[in-house]
Amino acid sequence: MMHRFIKFIFVFVSLFCSGFVAFAQKADEQLAGQYFANAEFRKAADIYEKLLNKNTSSVYFYDNLLSCYISLKDEDAAVKLTKKQSKRFESNYSYKVDLAYVYKVFGKQQKAEDYQKELIKNVPFSPVGILDLSLGFQKRNEKLLAVEALLRGREVLKTALLFSAELGGLYADLGKTKETVEEYLNVLLIDDAQDEEIQGLLQNYLKSAADYEICKMALIKRNKLYADKEVFQEMLIWLYVQKNDYQSAIPFVKNLDKRNREEGRRLMDLGYVAMANKRYDAAISVFKQVELLGNDKPYFHLAKQTGLESRAKKLLSGDFKQEDLLILESEYKAILLNSGRSEMSANTIRDLAQLQAYYLNDIKSAIGNYQEILTMGRLDRRFLANCKMELGDIYIINGEVWEALLLYGQVDKDFLEDPLGQEAKFRNARLSYLLGEFEWAKAQLDVLKTATTQLIANNAMELSLLIQENTIDSNDIPLQLFSKADLFLLQNQYAKAKSILDSINMVYPKHALSDDILMKYAEIASKERKYLEASLFYEKLIKDYAADILADNAVWQLANLYEFKLGDKEKAKLMYEKLLLEYGGSFFVPDARNRFRVLRGDMLNVESEN
Repeated sequence: MMHRFIKFIFVFVSLFCSGFVAFAQKADEQLAGQYFANAEFRKAADIYEKLLNKNTSSVYFYDNLLSCYISLKDEDAAVKLTKKQSKRFESNYSYKVDLAYVYKVFGKQQKAEDYQKELIKNVPFSPVGILDLSLGFQKRNEKLLAVEALLRGREVLKTALLFSAELGGLYADLGKTKETVEEYLNVLLIDDAQDEEIQGLLQNYLKSAADYEICKMALIKRNKLYADKEVFQEMLIWLYVQKNDYQSAIPFVKNLDKRNREEGRRLMDLGYVAMANKRYDAAISVFKQVELLGNDKPYFHLAKQTGLESRAKKLLSGDFKQEDLLILESEYKAILLNSGRSEMSANTIRDLAQLQAYYLNDIKSAIGNYQEILTMGRLDRRFLANCKMELGDIYIINGEVWEALLLYGQVDKDFLEDPLGQEAKFRNARLSYLLGEFEWAKAQLDVLKTATTQLIANNAMELSLLIQENTIDSNDIPLQLFSKADLFLLQNQYAKAKSILDSINMVYPKHALSDDILMKYAEIASKERKYLEASLFYEKLIKDYAADILADNAVWQLANLYEFKLGDKEKAKLMYEKLLLEYGGSFFVPDARNRFRVLRGDMLNVESEN
């Protein structure tokens, strides 16, 4: 019993002592850190010396102690410390590098360089040791020497691909694009599963058109040298897509599609990317390639439908005549006649309905096509939900508001707490606003201010503020008129909308709605394809209401107008830059930054549509 008691006391005392020692060391660390921060280097050095003697492997204590000696201009102590640590840890080459660093700090440049050369000449016969030496040079900002150490290590170990990732990073830091690309491509020779990681690295480092050409030529060369390795073809395709050069990507995509017997699937993917980035000519070309594979292939009908969708988007994004729209409608009908009106063609029927509703003023046919889709089985429920909301919008155009409310309500109920449900709720609130039911609309919009989707939250906040600011004094007649004009605009009755807006300006000059009216004028002009007129309205809004909530929206819309409709890239770039500099909290900032980089000519652009 006494033996156990003595053992217990011994353990207790040991734990107490070790705890006390740890506590004392922690206190010393904090005190040394405080002295160090206050530039009291002599006091800090005294404590760090004791701490390092107790824990010789602590890099933290060593680095701080060396910094103290250098700050105290104590060359002898600094040299002695690095030599002592080198002797303690002979396999850690960073301490040897530090000796040269100390020589350089104290003005002994030649001695430092001679010692550095000696270290590189006699690199250790070990990948770990070589990396350690290179990291030591990097730590002391000697990146060229860090590269030399790795290259010398390759010679010694006789392995040409060793240290490729590390060299790629170092060359990138040194701004050596060609060498960066070559080393990162070497990584793929070792492990092609790292292709996505290498793509990410290249995307960070390649900025200019010249960098792009260097990377392209390196990949073309690798593709010829290693024709059996698909990874270099994949990388070329990726590079071309980043530059929106889809035509150059097509041969490589076709080759991989054929080699892997994918029967057009890979080409379809490329077409979808081109279409998402609004490169409609390229998308049309890609989908045509799938059609040429033959009508017995699984993607033939889908390629025809999606190719037509691309042609439609191209037409509707530019200048067109009524006969162009009628030809497009006949093409849709021809495709549906040949492929059949089934679940497989639901998307094409949807596109046709949109064309009929918003461009041909054939509301009856559009509603009929949407109703047909909603009766189809085995369709994705999210697709159906979107179709219901779009049909609801068309019912509003046709004046059937209760039908619209019913459809929005169904989607809201089926997708509670989902972005789709929140979108349906927003459209319901917007409809209440259009009907002049402002109090009810605002109650719904205030709930949506915290929506998970930023776009919905942003739209809800803007509409809620519009109602709030124009119903304060109980005179909501101007807002009643404005919402009626908004409804006419939604129904494509532009003349009626403009007439009401004009009347508000006349009866209520300098009203709080003045900036909103300018925005509506610009929107109407854009829908009428009077783009120069639209730009003038946006410019006036930006000039007269720079601090109002719609200002950033106007800058964004004007930038898009300059870039995509008026073809003035320089003015577009200025507007994107204005948005970034003057409206930093805007919802449009991320997309504006991407568009600005594209127009500035950055090499690997990331389209906002992606």
